[in-house]
Amino acid sequence: MTSLACRYFWTIQLAFLCLASSLPDTNAASQSCSTNDGHDSCCQNGENKYTVQEFTDEELFTRGHLKPFGSHRPPDEIVEELPFMISPQDFYMKYVVKHKPVVIKGAVKHWPAYKLWTDDYLERTYGDMMFNMETKDDDKYNIPKSMKLKEFLGIYHQADRYLVDEVPPDMRKEIILPLCLRCEEIDKYFFVSYFWFSQGNTSSAIHIDTDENMLCVVKGHKEVLMVSPEYSADLYADSSRVLGVLDINVASVDLEKYPRVKNVHYLKATVDEGDMVYIPQMWWHHVYSRVGRQQAVALWWKSKPWLKNGVRKSVPFPDHHKQ
Repeated sequence: MTSLACRYFWTIQLAFLCLASSLPDTNAASQSCSTNDGHDSCCQNGENKYTVQEFTDEELFTRGHLKPFGSHRPPDEIVEELPFMISPQDFYMKYVVKHKPVVIKGAVKHWPAYKLWTDDYLERTYGDMMFNMETKDDDKYNIPKSMKLKEFLGIYHQADRYLVDEVPPDMRKEIILPLCLRCEEIDKYFFVSYFWFSQGNTSSAIHIDTDENMLCVVKGHKEVLMVSPEYSADLYADSSRVLGVLDINVASVDLEKYPRVKNVHYLKATVDEGDMVYIPQMWWHHVYSRVGRQQAVALWWKSKPWLKNGVRKSVPFPDHHKQ
């Protein structure tokens, strides 16, 4: 195992240990919400009410076998949506500390990038910059070669490619750090931002980020399925060929090969153009981008100081975006 892989491995192990003591017992919640006759029941979880529907193993298999991930059961909960920007203190205490996903509606619409990032503007301004590429099905074993942005803009409507790379410092001037991230606990450990760009109809592998993640949709629409790390064993995480990335085919889940996936409960978020969604650190998630031009920026930060050691940093956002 390389030193980088080894460090990543132990980061994951330590993060799981840290999270285990603070995660809510969703299995217990699901059991308390179920009824003996298999019908829906309305449950109270903090301030949010949601419905959990229970199925037999046979029903789960029939619903989910060789079908897209999440078909085996409905989501336990639709992720909470806030129609306004939340304060840093409330965001940190109500969501980050509790590992609770949330969608903030319209939070990206005041970014300069929201209006500026047309194909013409990007080609004129950043066309000669090199970016890393991936395939639309997120194949980690066949990584396409990097290319200049102007080359990508000429092919992305037809090619099996999407751009995934760190946001260059010049482009970062057109991103405004959200108000909810401007507190010491978050800002002190903020370290990287990533840019996703495609023609849509892309589907990520189910994976985890070892960092807290605010996924910001500049253009397009995404659906995000999120799974608590307590279901890692049911997702066969230990047998994955790539650490933190599952081998399960999200487009056609083989429940004969991976029968425990039937046990997995998940949350669902719909993230429209101009919205952002908080994905808690170490939560498994699958992101589907609908057909059409898609641009997103992920803002990642470390929520635990001991996880920050040895991790590279990006050039910070301009100070005037933190005023």
